[in-house]
Amino acid sequence: MATQEHHAASPRRPRAFDVHVHLFPGMLARFIWRWFEENAWPIRHKPAPEETFELLARYGIERMVGLCYTHQPGVAGMLNDFMAELVAANTERLVGFGTVLPGEEGFKDELRRALGELNLSGIKIHCHVQKIAPDDDHMGPVFDTIAETGKVLQIHCGPVSKSNAHKDEIDELCAVPRFIRAMRRTPDIKVIVPHIGYDEVQLYLDMLDEFPNLYLDTAMAFGGYRVARGEELPDARPLAMKTYEKNRKPRLPEPWKPALEQLVPQILERPDRFLFGTDFPNLPYDPDLEMRELERYLPEEVLRKVLWDNAAALFGSAGR
Repeated sequence: MATQEHHAASPRRPRAFDVHVHLFPGMLARFIWRWFEENAWPIRHKPAPEETFELLARYGIERMVGLCYTHQPGVAGMLNDFMAELVAANTERLVGFGTVLPGEEGFKDELRRALGELNLSGIKIHCHVQKIAPDDDHMGPVFDTIAETGKVLQIHCGPVSKSNAHKDEIDELCAVPRFIRAMRRTPDIKVIVPHIGYDEVQLYLDMLDEFPNLYLDTAMAFGGYRVARGEELPDARPLAMKTYEKNRKPRLPEPWKPALEQLVPQILERPDRFLFGTDFPNLPYDPDLEMRELERYLPEEVLRKVLWDNAAALFGSAGR
């Protein structure tokens, strides 16, 4: 593959801060991997949680945000304890996020415990899996508590899914106006939307002007999703660097080059608002694949911001 040739020729690998790494206890991780392998793609790496740090370090990923979530009542507390223990054992490498199941009994108390007593750095919500929209009444306490504490919300609310089994439901839960409505209640909240909001990318890019602390992570949006579907990524340089009208809904085109010609100019225009993410370990390829693509298309100063500086500014140099 062309990306591998580029990697071999790269004289220096920049360090990376991955803001999108899933960490689950072994039994839950195996369940998730089995789902992916039955419904989406094979999983390349299946490390135990404590093995993840050294494995990612071999690919240049020195720090990471650990994410977990639940769609079952009564599980969030266990996951939050699990994440806090991992952070305590890996303080220099791991920023830990907790989770809650909005609407279950006691979720507000668990939310405060995760961010307070356990001192986790943020909360992960997955709208598809947890079957909840950003503007649901039960999400109000999540947004409010994140805003009050100054922590970070990572909310998977883009409509692309690995499975089309519940596409209509996902489209309803993840309708962009529902996210905008939730954000306007607490417009200064720190929020990360993964996958650059795929595939409503332009609409999420437009929001960067309105919400000063909204960040977009690059996980699987910079070629990874296409590789997962069996495509190869050619070297698409030179790019035409096209701009697209705001407040439209242009779905990313299928050919790789036009997609890059939409994304790269937006990153160059707002280099402080993008964060490198992988979605590791739920990947059918090595975790540095998209790092190599970012190296190929971004100038060095922008690349450094996306791979490291922006996340380091958001989360600090070390700790929870």
